[in-house]
Amino acid sequence: MTDEAIPAGYEPTIPTGFNGYIGPVLMKSGSAPESERRFRITASGHRLNGAGMAHGGFLMAVADTIMGFTANEVIEGQGASTVTLNCDFVAGAKDGEIIEGTVTITRRTRSLIFLSCTLMAGERPVMAATGIWKIMGAP
Repeated sequence: MTDEAIPAGYEPTIPTGFNGYIGPVLMKSGSAPESERRFRITASGHRLNGAGMAHGGFLMAVADTIMGFTANEVIEGQGASTVTLNCDFVAGAKDGEIIEGTVTITRRTRSLIFLSCTLMAGERPVMAATGIWKIMGAP
């Protein structure tokens, strides 16, 4: 985890383990699961590739983190894990840019949650992702 200051109105999502290493991935305090630009993180330091841009693996990890966080919120403690994660890189994010994420639940069955995610740097889309999460213990 970095020593970046957490801006007012935000809180860390899951500040431990791998999420702590890439993060902190922040969420607007008190925001609802499908809120517009609910999550944020800064492209900087160990999150960058050799060209000084946000690393693709980092962006994928952010998408996985915020989509999984949202899935787990809406199933009220059952727990869910990633089944598939598909990512399309649209543009780069430069060192120091704030990346904001929006997650949408597109479908839910008894055992699966389908989600989409957009990561933005300012008004520029950086990555679009879709994924499926399995509700643990569901058939």
